[in-house]
Amino acid sequence: MKKIILTILLFSFIIPLSAQSRAEKKKIKEEKAAEEYTYLKDFVNSNKINFEADWATTNTGKRINLIGNTNYLKIDDQEVDIYLPFFGTAHSANVGFGGNGGIEFKGIIGKYSVKFNDKKQLTTIKFSAKEKSENFDFSLTLYGNKNANLTVSSNSRSNMSYSGNYK
Repeated sequence: MKKIILTILLFSFIIPLSAQSRAEKKKIKEEKAAEEYTYLKDFVNSNKINFEADWATTNTGKRINLIGNTNYLKIDDQEVDIYLPFFGTAHSANVGFGGNGGIEFKGIIGKYSVKFNDKKQLTTIKFSAKEKSENFDFSLTLYGNKNANLTVSSNSRSNMSYSGNYK
């Protein structure tokens, strides 16, 4: 009987402590997310972003591991330097000829816009680029934990998306 009473007393003290620590953990997690989002806003406003993809996903859903392969998207004010591998379908005969078939661009970007989503604590950067006969539209979504997703659409190729990190 004493064991049952001791067990009941023990659980009556543990349950309130664990509930309190859950609330504290939730508060700490929310504070950390708010700090990360504040950092993200300041980072985006600096207009210097480096993105490197760990994964590429074709429009058919095939995922390709890019770790160890050179790839990047660098934004410096209104200039961008991009080198991304491409694994999708080309809709034009002149895509990939004279090069490696990747998405490559270096120069001034157009239609640059930044949208902060305070509710979801993420930022979306959209811009376009034109390379010879090909037009690209980029959408880069940045999260507070330094993860990012990039979607690339083109008038000459199928869509590609990339996921990785920014710094």
